Amino acid sequence: MIFSFPGKNSPKIDFEILQTDIFCLFASENTIKLPSEAWLNSIVSSLKMKTNVLVLEEYLEQSPELNITQRWQAGAHFLWLAPRSLSVLLEAPHDISNSYDSLKNFLKSRK
Repeated sequence: MIFSFPGKNSPKIDFEILQTDIFCLFASENTIKLPSEAWLNSIVSSLKMKTNVLVLEEYLEQSPELNITQRWQAGAHFLWLAPRSLSVLLEAPHDISNSYDSLKNFLKSRK
């Protein structure tokens, strides 16, 4: 499934990844719209359902190159999370502090 949060409108996302929910930090016409304050709960829910998560920070024409053997991958304009990354996220609620940037920085520092 492809979800988006309020933000600048971007073109339609034209790719899918098996067993992966895609979350866009921008608006896109072919997505399920979610309120911005639901971003972390939404991501955690997908991970709890044993679904991978790809967070796009900006519009990409195609899927980024992913290394699915890792628990997470922090790229230039995306963050990919495997369900097994959930244990790390649940250990650090104060380090994440309810912002996407703090989540991504926290995960980058854990590598």
